[in-house]
Amino acid sequence: MDSEYAALLERAYKLVAPKAQRRAEIPKIEVENMPRKTIIPNFGQIAKRLNRDVYFMAKFFQKELAVPGILEGDVFTLHGEKSPKVVEAVYDRFIRYYVVCPVCNSIDTELRKEGRIFIMRCLACGASTPVRPL
Repeated sequence: MDSEYAALLERAYKLVAPKAQRRAEIPKIEVENMPRKTIIPNFGQIAKRLNRDVYFMAKFFQKELAVPGILEGDVFTLHGEKSPKVVEAVYDRFIRYYVVCPVCNSIDTELRKEGRIFIMRCLACGASTPVRPL
């Protein structure tokens, strides 16, 4: 019975894994440098794909980079020239703190505020984890 269970489990993983890999793709951030400005043209699309409020994400970027910014549609403009590597590092930090489930490492999570505490709930495993406030 154990070998039969193992075979069925192996078959189930083969069927489920491709869908999970497609869903777990983290979108790449595009960074354009202008004189005294840094523009992220796909900011709104990233926020939508990660299931996060675009204003919450913008506030995180502004605090981490210590520069003001303007959100116009899907485009986020930071007033200050930042290198693409620095912006990508902040993006990776945002994903690590506010997107990836610490239990199962899935990006299928939602962030909600309960009182003064932000709770990240994983839609894949059901875990609820408090996250640090902005």
